[in-house]
Amino acid sequence: MIRILRIFYYSKIKLDIPPQYHLILMEYSDYYKGLSQPLKVRFLKRLVISKKFLNFQAVQFPMVTDEMSVLITSALIQMTFGLRRYVLKRFKTIFVVPNTYSFAQYPALLGHVDHDKNVIAMSWPAIKKGYIIPDDAMNVALHELAHAIQGEHQKNLFYNKFFSRTKKIKWSKEGLLEIYRIRQNKSYLREYAGQNLSELFAVSMECFFEQPDMFKKNVPKLYVLMAKLLNQDPVNKKYPLLS
Repeated sequence: MIRILRIFYYSKIKLDIPPQYHLILMEYSDYYKGLSQPLKVRFLKRLVISKKFLNFQAVQFPMVTDEMSVLITSALIQMTFGLRRYVLKRFKTIFVVPNTYSFAQYPALLGHVDHDKNVIAMSWPAIKKGYIIPDDAMNVALHELAHAIQGEHQKNLFYNKFFSRTKKIKWSKEGLLEIYRIRQNKSYLREYAGQNLSELFAVSMECFFEQPDMFKKNVPKLYVLMAKLLNQDPVNKKYPLLS
C-alpha cells in the first residue's frame, strides 16, 4: 500500500522537463549518453522529480545554476537508476562551494556529508572535474551522494529503504574481506576505501561506474554483489539495467 501511495504521489508531480537538462547531461554525463532513448526519458523524469525534493544552496556563488543542480542530481539518479527508490528524504540540503574548504579536523575537503545536520557539501570545481574526466574513478558527486544514500538506507524504516536487506548484508560481508585486502595492499581499490565499509561503498560506487571493466576484472565478487545491489551492470553498456 505504501509503495502504491508513493507511486501515486510521484505521478501527481508535474513533470516539466527543461530542454537544457538533456543538453547538460549530453555534454557531461557519459552514463546518460550511453542510455537508449526510452531510458534517457526515464532518467530525466526521475531527475526532475528528485530535484524537487532537494534544496540547493550556493556558498560564495550568486546562485546554483542549472548546470550545477542537474549534474549533482544526476549522480543520485545514476546510482539509483535500477532501484525503485531514488528520492532523498533526509539529506535534502546541498551546499555548493567554490573551492576546497575546512570542516572539523579536515583542512581541505572536496565534499562531505554531515550525518548530524543531514546536509551535504561539495566543491563545484571538483564535481565538474569528476564528469570532465569520466574514467579515473574519482567523482565527488557519486562519492558523497553514495554516503547520503547509505545514510538514509540505514536510518529509514524497512519499507522505505533503498536496498534489499539480504543483498546489502552480502555486500557488507564481502566488503569486510576487501577492506582486509586493501590494508594488505592487495586490492585494486584505492587505499582510502580501506578505512571502513562506508568509504568502501563510496569508492566502490566511483569505480563501479567509471572503471567497471577493471573493477569486475580485479574485484569480481564485490563487483557482482554491487551489480545485484544496484540492479545495474555498467559493463553491459547496451543493457545496463538487470531488470
